Amino acid sequence: MFRYNLELALHGLRRFPRSTVLAVLTVALGLAASMTTLTLLHMLSADPLPGRSQHLYLAWVDTVQAKASNYTSLNGVTTIDYKRIKMSDAQALLLDHRAAHQAAMADMTANVETPDGKHVQQYQNLLATTSDFVPMFGVPLRFGRSWSTAEDDARTPVAVIDADLAQKLFSTANAVGQSIRLKDAVFRVIGVVSSFAPQPHFYGLNAWAFSGDSANDVFVPYTAALDAGLQPNSYDNCDVGIKKKSVFDINTTHCSWLGYWVQLDTPQQVTDYRTYLDHYMGTQKTLVGDKKSAKVGLFSVAEWLMKQNVVPDNVRLNVWLAGSFLLLCMVNVAGLLAAKFLGRSNEIGIRRALGAPRRAVFLQHVLEACAISVVGGVLALPLTLFGLWILRKQAQGFTDLARLDLPMFGALFALALAVGVVVGLLPSWRASRVEPGLQVKSA
Repeated sequence: MFRYNLELALHGLRRFPRSTVLAVLTVALGLAASMTTLTLLHMLSADPLPGRSQHLYLAWVDTVQAKASNYTSLNGVTTIDYKRIKMSDAQALLLDHRAAHQAAMADMTANVETPDGKHVQQYQNLLATTSDFVPMFGVPLRFGRSWSTAEDDARTPVAVIDADLAQKLFSTANAVGQSIRLKDAVFRVIGVVSSFAPQPHFYGLNAWAFSGDSANDVFVPYTAALDAGLQPNSYDNCDVGIKKKSVFDINTTHCSWLGYWVQLDTPQQVTDYRTYLDHYMGTQKTLVGDKKSAKVGLFSVAEWLMKQNVVPDNVRLNVWLAGSFLLLCMVNVAGLLAAKFLGRSNEIGIRRALGAPRRAVFLQHVLEACAISVVGGVLALPLTLFGLWILRKQAQGFTDLARLDLPMFGALFALALAVGVVVGLLPSWRASRVEPGLQVKSA
């Protein structure tokens, strides 16, 4: 019975080609608009480190000797606050080692060159961090190793570099044992990693949030980076009365410039670490200005991204607008199908008079509506790819991530099928209510 009704549905598509083509195009446009915006939202809100991010937390303690910063401007726009801490706090937290893994980090920018100066790569993204970063964040090592806690403590100038950078500098991906110069110091390469660029770049939002072509090129101990004369790209706040040598100078002793991430594997560990931060802050009250209350924070990756509004509001707005457009298209297609189905009432009446039950008539027309939507989905695929290509051409920073992956490819046809069922229900029900007697008499 199902196969017979499917054959009748496919035959019905060819009976009225103009209305069929119009319905297919309408569905395709609605699906393409929705899938383009949904794909972008899907890519922007994806888990940056699947299997790891649910155990990572940003820890924050505010011991800056200054009045509490007002992060709201006069026009009501909130200024971004990256919850970074002072170096003395980072060193104390690292020494206590209350988490399974912990890492202090800061983004820097530097020219990377070979010691002889023959090969130079300018403005490379450098992450100054500690030894736990590589295992904690799952950075994929290809050759060599990361540095140890002892090398952190000894301020040893060692580096782990990206394979692409190694190829550019040394004409080989395996650059272990080579040396690179970063400003005033020579660093020995002890490891080479594959490209590591979680999207979003949640552990360093001050550098960039989304980028399909940016990654950390060099990883070094932050203490060795400071010894080499490198400076962090930005900071949050500084102790009151600190004088700068220049407008670009950052006092790494008195300013909060290090992000501090910890790995906590169980809810109990999260609770214990939050209690530890409260206790730590209680011992630092003498460092906090009289007019500033003690503040601590412990944010999961999801909470941190939401707090920083990483997924732009206009992306969500576009999803709602595209969804509304799809709904409008569905209403129009439902009207087209109703006119098309009722236009062959005589045929339906004769079939009913010959013994076809209402459910068979209903199924036939629902299948026809689904077939129209599936064909519309096939046509929507190239339209969606074209829409994503246009998005990637926009200079928005995050739009280069607009690419259709396998889950969204499947979602396109699932949505097409759902649209077919929804738009076909009412027209099919009306067609199944045709009285056979009146139609046979009129025929």
